[in-house]
Amino acid sequence: MAWLPRGRIALRRNCLALILILLVRPPSWSQEATAVGLKGPVHTVLTEEFIDESGASQQSRGSTFEVYDRQGYQLESYRYKPDGSLWAHTIISRNGEQVFKSQTTGTAPFETFSEQNVFDADGKVIGTDTYNADGVLTKKSTNEFLEKRTESTTYRSTESNGDGTENTREVIESSDPKTGITHQIATRNGKSDTDWVIERDGKGAPAKDKIVYADGSFNERERQSDGTTVDHGYSTSTKSHTYQTNDERGHLTELIQESDSGYIRCTYSFDKTGRPTGQINYDANGKMLSKSTIEYRNDVSGNWTEEKIIIWDPMSEPMKQETVVTSLRTIIYY
Repeated sequence: MAWLPRGRIALRRNCLALILILLVRPPSWSQEATAVGLKGPVHTVLTEEFIDESGASQQSRGSTFEVYDRQGYQLESYRYKPDGSLWAHTIISRNGEQVFKSQTTGTAPFETFSEQNVFDADGKVIGTDTYNADGVLTKKSTNEFLEKRTESTTYRSTESNGDGTENTREVIESSDPKTGITHQIATRNGKSDTDWVIERDGKGAPAKDKIVYADGSFNERERQSDGTTVDHGYSTSTKSHTYQTNDERGHLTELIQESDSGYIRCTYSFDKTGRPTGQINYDANGKMLSKSTIEYRNDVSGNWTEEKIIIWDPMSEPMKQETVVTSLRTIIYY
């Protein structure tokens, strides 16, 4: 069964790492209501997933139960194993976007831990403390504003671990109001980490940028006049190139990966609400390798209550189809 990269796939490392997700994916995990496209005053969502066999839903893949406040922010989430027993439970203490504390109780492979955020007077997170199941501090992260000059600003983030190790990252950012170019130079533990140059348009929005890593890997992005963005990433460790195109709404429409050992091109489609509706994978000669589509059934509020992932056999004529995963959602509104 072919893999499916789904959603907006970014190329930058860490927060912009390439993610490959299997077609038969796990149930959705802790997300805000707006991020998953929920409409209306949603209170709770129960999502159940089943692997389909011969056109009938047979095997449970587990389920999730999520609780939201009236603004659409998540307050609690439960994840259950296929046999119905609890896998993990997360409680979030917050005020809107500000998350003060998150507590997760879980069984393998999920761990029991909690995180507490510290905010400054402007509501920005300046520190995060992580505790294990016994309440022992295992990691402490801090963000500092060190210095602001006319020509540059310096930031520092520090991560201290329970074993005594510490990692420090410093970023010096400078901007030229005449050219609209922003330059960020980052070091990690005193060694070169990244060099990022951002060119902005007349409205101050990023129009073109390139980030280069210490090992020579890079990612460059350019926004076109029609609102689409094009990324090109290169990894020195794998000697591979990744090309990505996103439409004006930010949806991934094409992804190409190529190296000396292989090539694959994937195209993606979405409906008018932004939900993914399909993917086709091709080889270097343009031959279709695999195809999948997603069908939805909605409630009166426009939220889907049934989602079916269908795979097609490109070798048959006409192409045969098979539903492989069915997800059912029960939504309770305020």
